[in-house]
Amino acid sequence: MDLDEEYGPCLPFERSASEAEMSVMPRSVQILDDTTAPALKAYLESASDLRVPQVLHATTPLLWLIDVDGKLRFALEEVLARDTGQVSYILPRNGPPMRETDVRLGHPALLEPVGPGQMKSARIGGEIFYDPVVTSPNAWVLTNNSGRFGKRPHLTRKHLENAKAAFARFDIYVRAFFIYTPPRTGERP
Repeated sequence: MDLDEEYGPCLPFERSASEAEMSVMPRSVQILDDTTAPALKAYLESASDLRVPQVLHATTPLLWLIDVDGKLRFALEEVLARDTGQVSYILPRNGPPMRETDVRLGHPALLEPVGPGQMKSARIGGEIFYDPVVTSPNAWVLTNNSGRFGKRPHLTRKHLENAKAAFARFDIYVRAFFIYTPPRTGERP
């Protein structure tokens, strides 16, 4: 299966991105591979026995995306102080509004910086969040909840399931929750 079929075509992000998202990468960004997978798995599993990580995980999603080469990248959604460029905090799920003095590093920041006038592209992206339920052994949920790379009319549940399978290749098991995005008026999926 080719990458376009597996994860969707690699397209520039939708909406806009901040200057920081175009020129800075989060300190936490990594590519899922044989080295990072065991550490990510341990991080995700840390919520199984200890309440502190359960609370942190429930309020702090991970961002993820599949890049042009089919590599899966992940990071925390870091928020930087505009004046210093230092990490101020991690953007919580359903948290309060950001301060005017902060800028978030969303999905576009997971890709290498580009020059003026250039765009960043990815195949699909979203969030991973902790939501244990009794009906599933998998406490983590993989979504396509990204306004720039995930909620696109051409993306299908199968693309998200293939991203889920990319995690499973490293023994990281998650549930998938697909967010359908209808085509805009006059647009074809």
